[in-house]
Amino acid sequence: DRRDFIITYVIEEGPRYKFGTVEAESELRDFSAEFVRDLVKIQPGDWFDAKKVEDTVTGLNEVAGARGYAFADVSPDFQRDAEKREMNLTFRVAETPRVYVERINIQGNTVTRDKVIRREFRLNEGDAFNAFKVKRSQDRIQSLGFFQDNLEIKQVQGSANDRVVLNVDVEERSTGELQLSAGYSSLEKFILSASVAQRNFMGKGQILQTGVSYSKYSKSVSAGFTEPFLFDKSILLGGEIYYR
Repeated sequence: DRRDFIITYVIEEGPRYKFGTVEAESELRDFSAEFVRDLVKIQPGDWFDAKKVEDTVTGLNEVAGARGYAFADVSPDFQRDAEKREMNLTFRVAETPRVYVERINIQGNTVTRDKVIRREFRLNEGDAFNAFKVKRSQDRIQSLGFFQDNLEIKQVQGSANDRVVLNVDVEERSTGELQLSAGYSSLEKFILSASVAQRNFMGKGQILQTGVSYSKYSKSVSAGFTEPFLFDKSILLGGEIYYR
């Protein structure tokens, strides 16, 4: 009708294939072909599954990243045997330089200070890249509770082939809490209480909390403070003062 198109996909299923030989080749000295083959869980004789191949490549890249190869080149090579209806598979790992962290960029933090985020990193600028430590750093920053869900540390090519830049773009969220409550008791009459807490006081990652409670027979005031990194070391110190 000159406005719409009808598209028909014609699919010919064809014969089903199984995995034939499963081999590995590697040009990296400390990431040998034997080591790669041991990591591959695909067995000859299994039904061919492209998702299994994709997951295996992802897993090999993660292991290579943990060994310092941020941009590992892992690719599957397929050789189809039409007579036997088998798909022979070779995982090839190309030569890639070991990578070092050139720079760590933090963006989006308007309240939280840079050092509060940087001290959660498990690797520093100049260290050998390690994908496991990057993931651990990401989890530690996420667990602070100051930023958006699904925070991600992205890696991009640095000034040279053996350099990588880590970028983390944070989106801050509210870290303050206000609680008000009221009740009535035949003994104490009206009961009132209020509390305020700030889990990222002055952007330093410190916790400050105060509370007041009042009734006919009971009155209390309290204030607490916690420093999670005393003297910039992984030492938590906190205390509370109160009057009742």
